[in-house]
Amino acid sequence: MRNKLSASFEKIFRKSSQEFEKIHKAREIGLSLSREIIGISSRAIRSAHRGEFNKSQEQIDLAMKKLSHAKPKIAQFAADINSAFLLDAEKEICESIAFISFLTGKPIPQKYAKSFSPSSWLKGMAEAASELRRSALDRIRSNSVSDSEKYLDTMNEIVDMLESVDFPEGVTSGLRRTTDQLRSVVERTRGDITIALERKDLEKSIESLKRDLTQ
Repeated sequence: MRNKLSASFEKIFRKSSQEFEKIHKAREIGLSLSREIIGISSRAIRSAHRGEFNKSQEQIDLAMKKLSHAKPKIAQFAADINSAFLLDAEKEICESIAFISFLTGKPIPQKYAKSFSPSSWLKGMAEAASELRRSALDRIRSNSVSDSEKYLDTMNEIVDMLESVDFPEGVTSGLRRTTDQLRSVVERTRGDITIALERKDLEKSIESLKRDLTQ
């Protein structure tokens, strides 16, 4: 026959197991939705690269809908679930929102201002600025170097802002590392643009020399 002490522990054990089941289900739902959000946000960025901004916005709206569905399920078990995966999903949405803003020159809609954590916003901005490298290289290939310089200016502006953030990594969730990665991307892009400008100047000099020789 079980004593009262054993019975009390058994009761706690059963209740804990039931709670674990709820926590596990909530976590699995959150993980699944987060993976969907990340995939949707990637498609939004690809659409923006192609100039399909309406399609990109549709993807962002879908991602926001899924995020609003995931957050409450995780929030009720906030003390038991490491929800870093949800912050990653937030960051990807922020990246797509910021990237559209960079390409179109339009401000970020106010409706998004309070939708995300500070770290998600700033890391998303950093990764969106990194995406501008591809846009800059596309402009170089199409012989529109001046446009690529505009993208570089935006990248520099974002780096300067992010480098002014002076809080511990435990507060910013790794923002410093993301900023360092962006700085590296900016330097490579600056080098590519410099080479393109030098090549353009050389081509002009050669054309000028040809004209002089044929006169």
